[in-house]
Amino acid sequence: MRNLLSIAHWEYISRIRSKWFIISTLLFPLIMISSMFIPTLIEDIPDDEVKIISIIDETKYLGEKIKIELEDKINSKKGQPKYQVIIFKEGNLSKLKERASTLLDSSYISAYFVLNSHVLDSNIVNFYSKNIANYKDIGEIQNAIYTVLTSQRMINNNINPVQIENITRKIDFRIFEDNKGEQKEVDEILSFLLPIIFVMMLFFSIFMSSQILMRSVIGERSNRLVEILLSSVTPTELMTGKILGIGLVGFTQIVFYLIVLIATSIYQHIQIITGPEIIIFLLYFIFGYLLWASIFAAIGSIFDSEQEAQQAVSVLSIVCVIPIMISSYVISNPNSLTTIVLSFIPLLTPYLMILRIGSVMPPLWQIISTLILLMISVVLTLFIAGKIFRVAILLYGKRPTLPEILQWIREK
Repeated sequence: MRNLLSIAHWEYISRIRSKWFIISTLLFPLIMISSMFIPTLIEDIPDDEVKIISIIDETKYLGEKIKIELEDKINSKKGQPKYQVIIFKEGNLSKLKERASTLLDSSYISAYFVLNSHVLDSNIVNFYSKNIANYKDIGEIQNAIYTVLTSQRMINNNINPVQIENITRKIDFRIFEDNKGEQKEVDEILSFLLPIIFVMMLFFSIFMSSQILMRSVIGERSNRLVEILLSSVTPTELMTGKILGIGLVGFTQIVFYLIVLIATSIYQHIQIITGPEIIIFLLYFIFGYLLWASIFAAIGSIFDSEQEAQQAVSVLSIVCVIPIMISSYVISNPNSLTTIVLSFIPLLTPYLMILRIGSVMPPLWQIISTLILLMISVVLTLFIAGKIFRVAILLYGKRPTLPEILQWIREK
């Protein structure tokens, strides 16, 4: 036990003092918090630039109405008109489009669109711009066109547009989470992002810590340092000490991330995570790390170099990325049969359960049963990894075959 604790202590201290550990630990929560709040801040940055828009109007009258809609009703943050509209309605259509295209190429105008003579019937408007990614401006222009065309159709059918606008006005849609009679208003964007942030935290800590463990084992094998170590400790003590030491490094990161999240939630006056969720989160991290670490320790003991181990690692990386790939489905359907079944696959369990807990708390029996399943999987994986580690750690010059590895596992 003393040797095991000494190895764990050395692994923990040597890793936690690393500059790269400190940088990555500090950088990750900054990136996660930025992904939560920077988009909103950017949206609030005032855009004071006046956009010059050109309308090619074959109808001879709808362009003027759209011009009023854009210039009089859409203002910048400072209250100034955001759009200035130039209307072309006299001349050949192809010549007008050529003229507008020239103005667009010279950046005199930022966009132009065509209102053909049958636009009320065809309902087609062709829009041209260099920056088609500016969804905000395009959306405002599209809404202005829609408002004018809809209003004109009403007028043509002797319907009062003002009455229709009053009847069909948008509702103030507020979202509340109702949990056992306790209701609280939530931000739907934040509710979607938080589970993904939690699973990214888990992925980063588990997968990165496991890879550090594998590299450590491979490094000690390649420079024959493991032979010196095994003269003082048993293979089981060496493997267990490494897993515990590097696991504590990941645990330190997770605790730091949770502290940052709690501090952020207090500062922003929003509830990001509760006490019971913290305990559950840490349990899934511990069992998830032990499961993956034992697999990576076994891989590290089989290969002589990290390059040789990359093929096996690439397969495991795909498995780890699956929860992130299906995260939107899991968040939207946390209690679907597919999600529940996938949650009981041990390699996916920590990630998928954290996604589900972040969206809607699963039934207690599912949390308990998945944790028990993870515990059983950890025990079996550690047992198998220990057998492989004991034999393979001193095996040089020959990569073991799959039948040989299976034989090591079967041996008592």
